[in-house]
Amino acid sequence: MSHLRFVALILPASLIASFTGPEFASSNATCAHLPGAPKGVAAANDNRISAGTVVGSTLNVRLEMRAVAWRPDGAKGCALPVNAFGEVGKTTQIPGPLIRVRAGTTVNVSIRNTLPKTVWVRGLQDRGPGVLDSAAIDAGASRSFRFVANVPGAWYYWAGDAAARIPASGANGQLVGALIVDSATTAMRQPVRDRVLVISRWNPAGTTGNNGFQLNALNGRSWPNTEKLMYTEGDSVRWHVINASNELHEMHLHGFYFRVAARGLAIRDSVVPPDRALLVTGVLRPGEWSSIAWTPDRPGNWLYHCHLLSHMSGAQRLNRMTATAAAEDAHAHAAETSKRGNHAMDDMGGLVVALDIRASKNASARARTSAPSTNTRSIDLYANSRAGTFGSAPGFGFIVQDGSEPPARDSVRIPGSLLILKRGETVRIAVHNRLAQPLSVHWHGLELDSYYDGVGGFSGDRARIAPMIAPNNSFSVQITPPRVGTFMYHVHGERGSELASGLYGPLLVLDHDSTFDADRDRIFVMADGGPGTETTPFVNGTARPDTMDMVVGTTYRLRIISIANDDSFVTTMRGPGAPPTWRVMARDGAALPDGPSAPAAARYVGGPGHTRDVAFTPGTAGDYTMEVVRTRLGSTLGPITRVPIRVRAP
Repeated sequence: MSHLRFVALILPASLIASFTGPEFASSNATCAHLPGAPKGVAAANDNRISAGTVVGSTLNVRLEMRAVAWRPDGAKGCALPVNAFGEVGKTTQIPGPLIRVRAGTTVNVSIRNTLPKTVWVRGLQDRGPGVLDSAAIDAGASRSFRFVANVPGAWYYWAGDAAARIPASGANGQLVGALIVDSATTAMRQPVRDRVLVISRWNPAGTTGNNGFQLNALNGRSWPNTEKLMYTEGDSVRWHVINASNELHEMHLHGFYFRVAARGLAIRDSVVPPDRALLVTGVLRPGEWSSIAWTPDRPGNWLYHCHLLSHMSGAQRLNRMTATAAAEDAHAHAAETSKRGNHAMDDMGGLVVALDIRASKNASARARTSAPSTNTRSIDLYANSRAGTFGSAPGFGFIVQDGSEPPARDSVRIPGSLLILKRGETVRIAVHNRLAQPLSVHWHGLELDSYYDGVGGFSGDRARIAPMIAPNNSFSVQITPPRVGTFMYHVHGERGSELASGLYGPLLVLDHDSTFDADRDRIFVMADGGPGTETTPFVNGTARPDTMDMVVGTTYRLRIISIANDDSFVTTMRGPGAPPTWRVMARDGAALPDGPSAPAAARYVGGPGHTRDVAFTPGTAGDYTMEVVRTRLGSTLGPITRVPIRVRAP
């Protein structure tokens, strides 16, 4: 038996770990609101070892579809009844067994359906034809799939109803598995830094007491039970991230930039933009996959997570799903603990992964962010609240102290005060918490030391963990930004409405010899218009922005920041005559490596955690409008916010 084309990822036990937080023990009472689950329990699949055996140039895999209990919150957590794949004679896995081969390998997969109904299987095919096949397997029946895997990519296979063109989110939502086809030149044994991360989802409509509950998991686990990924400074990291779900995700990497090396949908790969842009947040549409590459250059604890709040919220814990007495007690206990400041353990759940970056012997790269410059500037930033800002609900805001006296406690600015930093110059920002609950502030997109990243109870390292900022207390952040760009800062860890109600602000990094030109630099912060869903979008803190003035022939840098709870915004410039155009200059704070893009239609879809810098030169005098509307999975929602722009002749 030969293993020449068999990709085996065998790692030392020291590199296999979950986040150090405890599992959440369940009881019959706290799980009583959930439907009953079978006795057989599925194991979380870390996608390190390929399934099957190799004979000559053929990989043979024997699978079964089974009804099992799934415990995404850990072995002691509540169980869900789901269907999943498992190798014959082995434990069922969520996601299903990894199939990984080099291009040119023949793949032979047999599947037996042990479920009580017919299931349609998709994805077990080569992607060359560009047509997605499906095959029905009746209850108790088996079927074989044989193909030559020629097209490299982070593909996947799945099963479900006849209409399931992408994986669903009900009982069949865990019938998914990765099918990775490496290029023919890929080494047989992948380095430990190459990982496969499969996103799946559970959101069964009609479940008693569901009340909109959802659970999003990565490699079969929900935070804090997700696997901790461990690297060393200077490692070349490559992840194949597969969105095997029917929901969009905005995947954000704390502290570092990444590049998209390849991406695709269920049936075909996509053209990667030639700009080779650096990103800190990458969108994954339903059924989409992305292979990303990055290099950690600073040690400490970091996060990789979906930036949609509902997908990283602790509300996804199964014992908090519904308002049964026991589940209500569990939720209340978590909320009370969160008030005491255990953000990492109580406020987050779902699509969150811990990264542990170990220091290398050559740690010179750290000097650019951790070593203070000769002159250190200080800023005092206050987190305030004001009652009755949004009807009966309070508003929140960050405001910089201007002068010798702190701002009034009910002084709220939405968005928060503009912070302007200089490249290579150290600034110390003292964040003062005047709120009733503990606070963490994340410096989104900035390359800084882990201790200052802004995840209370997690950021830092073994020797020093950053705390939540207790009420009426403060925490000093030190930043020496290495690059110019458009960034943001925002609350990290909340009980549901603080972000939508104002705890965010713009942050610019300019070159050390530059000054901010408020006439040529225009900032647009797109956010929710207060608590609730489908509120009128806010642009710079209002649904009725004032008129902006511009001049024909003058080039303006429009800095667009998107920081909604869960939705994206479509931003469109409209004007007299031909449709306006602009050129993209930067994404997520990083300038495009090949310079500004060619002129294109002045339209941008930005999800939570994205920034976009564009150059706009109005060519005709008249009245223009920047329109901002909420969008979710391609559908526009709610009213449009319009920014009037008056363009006059020079």
